[in-house]
Amino acid sequence: MGRQIFLFDVEGRKALGFDTGLDSRAFARAKFAQFITEPGLIVSLDEANSSGNFWKASGVVEYSEAETVEATMVVWGPPFNGERLDLLLHDNEKREAALVAIRLWIQAVLALGKEPPIGAPPLWPCAALIGGSQQNEIFFAPPSLAWHCLMTKESNQINNRYVQPDLNGMNAAAFTAAAMLYQVFAGSPAFPAVDEITLHEDMREGNFLPIRLAVPGLDERLAALIQDALGQNVKKGGLPNGTRLLEGFLAILQPDLPAPIPSFVRPLAEADKLSIEKEKNQYLKTTNASVNTRRFVKRNAAILLGSFAAVVIALLIANSIIRNRSALSTAGMEPVQVVESYYNSFGALDHQRMDACVYKGVGKDDINLVMNLYIFSKVRQAYEMNARPLIISASDWLERGGGQVNLQVFGVTDLQIAKNSEARYRVDYTLWVPDEAVDRPETEQNAAREAVEFPPPQAFRYTDFVTLVQKKGNWRISEIQRVSAD
Repeated sequence: MGRQIFLFDVEGRKALGFDTGLDSRAFARAKFAQFITEPGLIVSLDEANSSGNFWKASGVVEYSEAETVEATMVVWGPPFNGERLDLLLHDNEKREAALVAIRLWIQAVLALGKEPPIGAPPLWPCAALIGGSQQNEIFFAPPSLAWHCLMTKESNQINNRYVQPDLNGMNAAAFTAAAMLYQVFAGSPAFPAVDEITLHEDMREGNFLPIRLAVPGLDERLAALIQDALGQNVKKGGLPNGTRLLEGFLAILQPDLPAPIPSFVRPLAEADKLSIEKEKNQYLKTTNASVNTRRFVKRNAAILLGSFAAVVIALLIANSIIRNRSALSTAGMEPVQVVESYYNSFGALDHQRMDACVYKGVGKDDINLVMNLYIFSKVRQAYEMNARPLIISASDWLERGGGQVNLQVFGVTDLQIAKNSEARYRVDYTLWVPDEAVDRPETEQNAAREAVEFPPPQAFRYTDFVTLVQKKGNWRISEIQRVSAD
């Protein structure tokens, strides 16, 4: 079970103990005794029904495993013989057992319902013990004891990867169930970030490798449920029904368990494996560039917008954008000219032109990225009272010979547009982004910053398929499919 929660003998009988890690004085100073009254819950599951029983601590004892080891205060109560769920999840030799444990965990959560008798059980996998006398029971530790005794520095990093901080109720449970299933099938976490701020950003933004790419051939129903549960975002609204997601998992996992992991993964032809691996590499490259560029802009803009003057400047810029947007159109332009104008607008930071080239929100992420860079550049110029631009287009940078430059480089080069049909084009190009926005080890980024103020930009090769439509006599882009990246 792990030293933080363990079975031991106290007062001549077996007991379940929570090691606080505190000596008697520290225990008293921390007023830890207040947590002893908080109950845990044992859920018994069988084919006929399920039932829940409270677990309550019986007392506190000073305990040491050996004379040479310093004694610590241990909260103890009735025994429960089980294995911590988080330890099962990360033991490659027990993947089938972990799958059974997840099924039991889901059953227990559904059995408790939306209003469990003692409030929502803690969702950290370390706070659940799987076992009991019939191996069909789940012990949910008291939340406060789980937090103070089980969520140590190491397990905190691991267990937090399964809990979305903005979700609650069944939606939160569905997210945790999906994250656990992702770990078991992929052998790696859906959200591997160690830094808590980055971890929560990834969860809120749904920034993870889709399970169908992480586990090629995984049961399509299961993959879809995992994707829906991990992609929940409270800021976007319209959350899926958490209970239905959990019931969906249970319907797939229920039959013939314990079942071998391969029974959920269909074999693929070698050509299909290569195709999925290529798609995976493309997804990682495209997503990493997009996410890190967006966060780079957000991080720098947030620093500048901390000043009231900068906020005023930003509002003036935004007002100017709104006034000028209606004046732009694609009147008189051929389809290829519209496409060319859209991509050339990246380096010019002309998000208004890009917006005029598209129809009904197409290319929203591209346009928002360019607009944020534009605002960031203008705000910083005004804030620093500097007339010199802070961002240079990639095409201008290359014309000057490339290399070191005391500016941020951004934009599209090597633009090639091939006509597939009257209203559909293949667009090949290179997107240059600031080096600081590229996802690389922090030590490498620090070394680059120490060497020069503005390291050379990073290049990403993309292929888009662009479809256009005529609206009121003007050609506009109606779809952009970013299907590959070398």
